[in-house]
Amino acid sequence: MEIVSLKKFKTSEKYKRVMNRGRQNYAALFPVVKKIMAGVEKNGDEAIKKYTLKFDGVKIKNIRVSREEIKRACNKVSPRFIKALKQTSKNITQVSKDQIPQINKRPIKPAAGIGVWRNWKPIEKVGLYVPGGKAFYPSSVLMNAIPAKIAGCRQIVITTPPQKNGEIAPELLVTADTLGIKEVYKVGGAQAIAALTYGTKTIPKVYKIVGPGNAYVAAAKLAALMSGEAAIDSPAGPSEVFIIADKTANPKFIAADLMCDAEHGEDSAAILVTTETKLAKQVIQEIKVRINQFTTKDRIKKSIEQYGLFATVDSIDEAIDFANDYAPEHVQIMTAQAGRVAKKIINAGSVFIDDYTCKSAGDYATGANHVLPTGGSAKMFSGLSVSNFIRTMEYQKCTKPGLKKIKTATETFAEVEKLPAHKYSCSVRFNNQI
Repeated sequence: MEIVSLKKFKTSEKYKRVMNRGRQNYAALFPVVKKIMAGVEKNGDEAIKKYTLKFDGVKIKNIRVSREEIKRACNKVSPRFIKALKQTSKNITQVSKDQIPQINKRPIKPAAGIGVWRNWKPIEKVGLYVPGGKAFYPSSVLMNAIPAKIAGCRQIVITTPPQKNGEIAPELLVTADTLGIKEVYKVGGAQAIAALTYGTKTIPKVYKIVGPGNAYVAAAKLAALMSGEAAIDSPAGPSEVFIIADKTANPKFIAADLMCDAEHGEDSAAILVTTETKLAKQVIQEIKVRINQFTTKDRIKKSIEQYGLFATVDSIDEAIDFANDYAPEHVQIMTAQAGRVAKKIINAGSVFIDDYTCKSAGDYATGANHVLPTGGSAKMFSGLSVSNFIRTMEYQKCTKPGLKKIKTATETFAEVEKLPAHKYSCSVRFNNQI
C-alpha cells in the first residue's frame, strides 16, 4: 500500500488496470461464458448440474428448493436476524414505493382530434440473481425482490449458488419466503444466467434478469442481452468504493469502509483520493493494524493490491473530476461541506454523504438499493429500482378531423422516405368513396 500523486499515477502502468477493473475481463470471459450458455440452451438441467459440479464443486439432485427445505430454514435462523430482516425490508419498501412512476394517463393533445398517452406495465417474468460463493447475501434478495413485487411482476424467480453441502443458506431462504417468493433455484454463475435466458425443464425463461454477481455473471448478462432473449438491469459486477476525503475526515472510518468493500472479493476495488498525505498515511496504518482481525483478510489484501489506490490531489475538485471519470459503484464523501461536493458527482451508482453514512449501512439498511452499476457503467446505467421492473406502453388515437390536420405532414414524410404504402395508409382514409 503506497501513496501516489494522482497526476503521476495517471502515467503509470497500474492506472489502466485500476480504471478498467472488472470490465477488463469481459472480452477474455466471453468465449467461456458463451460455451456455458450454449450448453445450457442445448442440454438444460443436465448442463446446469454438470457446470454446478465443475465450478461450485457441488453435486445437486434437485435444482429447485423444496418447501421442506424452506421449513427447515425457518427453524435455523435467529430472532435477531428476523428483527433485522423486518426493519431492513420496511426501509427498502418505503423507498421503493416512492419510485413508482407517476404517469399522466390523460391524453396529451397536440391538436384537436389527436390524443397520445402512456401507461406503465410490469414486466411479467423476471429472474433475480443473488450472488454466493464466498458469502451469501439475503440482503440481495431484499434489494432485488422488493422493487419487483412493488412493480407487480407476475413471476419472480431467484437463482443463487448452492453451498458446499448442496443447500441454500437458511437466512436467504427465509428472506425469500418472507417476501412470498415461491421459486428459488440452486444454481449460480453463468449457467444460472443461461437458464434464465433460455429456460430449462425446471427453470423458467424470464424476460429480464437483474442482480449483481462476479465477472462471469456480468459477462453472461451481457451475452443474454446480446442474444435478444432477455433484458438486463446493468452489468453489475465486482464491488467498488471510491472515497473522497479532506483533513476533516476520520482515518478510522475511511479504513473501515475501504476494507468493508474490499472483502467482497479479490476483484473488488477500494480507492481513496484525498488532499491530505498525512490522512492517507493514517488510513494505511489503520488498515495494517486492523486487517488481521477479519476472517476475510486475504480477500481484502488481494483486492487492495490489485485494484486499490491511495492517491493525493491538489484540490477536492481534482478528486471530483477523477471520480466522475472513474464512475464508481459507490462514492463516499468525507469532507467539509460534503453536500456541495455530492452535487458535483455526476457519474456514480450511489453517493454516500458525510462521515456517518457508512458503506455497510448503504449495503443493507438505509432503504437505498445496493444493486448498482460497476466497472464504469455508472456513466450510462442506474442502480436497481422499481423502474427496472416496468415498461411503458404508448397509446394514441385520432379522429378523422384530427388525422386531417396532420395528413399533409404524414404524406410528405412518406414521399421523402419513398414509402408509398405509408402515404396510402393515410390518404385512403380520405378517399371520396369511403
